[in-house]
Amino acid sequence: MAPKILLLADINSAHIQKWVLSLANDNFQIGIFSFNASDSKWFSDNKNIICLNKKETKTRLTLLNKLAYLLLWPKLIYQIYKFKPQVIHSHYASSYGLLGALTLFKPFIVSAWGSDVMDFPKKNLINKLVMKFILFRANKICVTSTVLKKEISFYTKKQVCVIPFGVNLNIFYATHSQAIGNHFIFGIVKNLEPVYNIDKTIIAFYSLIKRYPDLPLKLKIIGDGSQKENLIELINYYGLQNSIEMLGYVAHDQIPLHLNTMDVLVNVSEIESFGVSVAEAMACQIPVIVSDLDGFKDLIPDESVGLITRSTSPYDIHIAMEKYLMNNELRNILANNAFQRITEKFSWNKNLDEMEKLYFEMA
Repeated sequence: MAPKILLLADINSAHIQKWVLSLANDNFQIGIFSFNASDSKWFSDNKNIICLNKKETKTRLTLLNKLAYLLLWPKLIYQIYKFKPQVIHSHYASSYGLLGALTLFKPFIVSAWGSDVMDFPKKNLINKLVMKFILFRANKICVTSTVLKKEISFYTKKQVCVIPFGVNLNIFYATHSQAIGNHFIFGIVKNLEPVYNIDKTIIAFYSLIKRYPDLPLKLKIIGDGSQKENLIELINYYGLQNSIEMLGYVAHDQIPLHLNTMDVLVNVSEIESFGVSVAEAMACQIPVIVSDLDGFKDLIPDESVGLITRSTSPYDIHIAMEKYLMNNELRNILANNAFQRITEKFSWNKNLDEMEKLYFEMA
């Protein structure tokens, strides 16, 4: 019989929803304790899923002051008593990880996602000590990539398990959709934040249009964030209103439809722990351009799988975009190689099996 798992995690995260639904479909009983109220009732039709803090305010907690966790601690302790989990699993070490550590419950699993270990403990000594305490309390530590495994080793000597955000190949697959007007479409699927260099990609795209004015080129940007207005101003400055489409936030189940209209995906982040959108594009056999970061190395170890920019300058991004634009054979070869890498190493079913095995061992 599958064990009862209590997840301390953001109930509105697409990644969490994917984990929860898959586990519940395999007859795991899942309780979710989230800081935020659910934006939808995505879990309501599944008898194996229960939200353990339905009365939580819909006002999202910023939790900039870690003392705010103490206000949720009594409610969590009560829900643990009622739900009687066999395992508690915190997703995102610096927030839900701290709350889970404070319960003193065993067995306790912590999963690090990215900035929680790449950024949070480096801000000050107190944060570093908090991270060490969380990892000290954990009976098992999981990360989503090898770069995070390396990063977390600065704060603990415990063994770390790498379980990526795998790609569901039943949802993300090539449909070879045709773009309207037969445009060559570059795509971005990312939050509109400074670290993702979307402004530099726009400038690189502009230089490509200037170089090839007779080619029907488009750039499709999916995502929302703090840089939206700045990016719109940049698009207007270069007169690209008819060549760049900003779609804003798109529900995760609609992402495959948009990916399959793209010829190339561009993700030239300054910081990256894995690259979920890159993995999903690879599953759809869309060739990718990534920046030269350790966080992408699991997916793109070399240029037999995808193009890697020398830097995140608009010039180097332009060069990579031009290589794909001018070489159909290169696009096909790298797209096929990328798909093979995803199916062999990052299939969602394989990653789900690893997590379920871990739960059985811990319980």
